[in-house]
Amino acid sequence: MASRIATLRSWFEKRAPTQDYPVYFQHIPKTAGSSVKVWLRSHYGDHLCPADLADHLVLIPAEKRASYQAFAGHFHCYLGPYLGREFVTVTVLREPLARTRSHWHHVRRAHDHPYHLRVIGQSFNDFVMDDLNRVMIEDYQARYLIKLPLSLAVMATRFSEADHVLFALAEALEQTSLPLLKPELRSGARIVLKGMAVVGVTERLHDFLTRVAEVAGIPPPTAAAVPRANVTEQDDAEELSEEAPRRLRDLTRIDQELYDAAI
Repeated sequence: MASRIATLRSWFEKRAPTQDYPVYFQHIPKTAGSSVKVWLRSHYGDHLCPADLADHLVLIPAEKRASYQAFAGHFHCYLGPYLGREFVTVTVLREPLARTRSHWHHVRRAHDHPYHLRVIGQSFNDFVMDDLNRVMIEDYQARYLIKLPLSLAVMATRFSEADHVLFALAEALEQTSLPLLKPELRSGARIVLKGMAVVGVTERLHDFLTRVAEVAGIPPPTAAAVPRANVTEQDDAEELSEEAPRRLRDLTRIDQELYDAAI
């Protein structure tokens, strides 16, 4: 694993020159992305696409989508092909245990989340051990990064506006990547990261935003000005059982490799 991490680090440090394309913050849930979006909006204003999910994006008229200069949302790798545009793409990774805890907190407090009614009654230990929650845990970041041979436009036709209210398209995108074999997932995620302009980590958000500002040609934030949006409440998760940490490590091995290479 050490050699894989070293190779990834060399990729992260050798970025290609930035092209004059719109910025796409490929937002992996629960990685401080809401804070990044607040900062982007402070510069782009109404020229930042307001959509957060694919279900929101596909409901925006095509001519309006074409007018935005920046995007920040959970669109996986399918935004460029869907819009027929090229982007300067950036993302943030987070330590897998911390990201998973934050995801558990989010689902419990988000009444409109598809899994809220089940998860609200689960401790963090229960959440990790419940196989129904694998879609929200298992190499979740790598699965958000990988680009599969699917069309967002075609997938969107399968759902009605009522389905989009329930985030059906977003859920389908997450489910599609779950059966992937691990070698394919690892390789695919690494390829996508290699092509990104900036890869940061949640714990060094100011450094990430400074680098994004450089490639986007906008003023960098001061350390004091880095926003803190949608921050998870004080962690009240109980100690995990002996089995749960092992399960969590097994489920997030690729995410851990990617994160270790980025820090």
